[in-house]
Amino acid sequence: MSESLEVSVNEDYEERAPYLIAAFCDENRDIDRAYRRTNSLPEAPEVNAVCIELEENFPCAPRFSSACCMYVASMLVLDENNELSDKLYDKYSDMMSSISSGIPSFVEKISDRYV
Repeated sequence: MSESLEVSVNEDYEERAPYLIAAFCDENRDIDRAYRRTNSLPEAPEVNAVCIELEENFPCAPRFSSACCMYVASMLVLDENNELSDKLYDKYSDMMSSISSGIPSFVEKISDRYV
């Protein structure tokens, strides 16, 4: 991300990343669920939708990890470098689009409700 390699300079990244990871996982929960169902993977564990610590296991399917990295990186540099943030967000969007396009549609019952 073209940032300093000194940890003390980027401390805010480590502080903000757990919240951004949680936001990613919460935002993409339905896609992860459909991906898991399509690929016969076990259900995702219940996680905190506000904060997922960096030491915790990534709760989404492994296929989502690169997209999560792009999302987190985009959000971390948003205030400092809008152009880089936009490029990273575009990569995130492309990755999620690729994942979504590989998930077939499912026929489900629709309940009729009239008020």
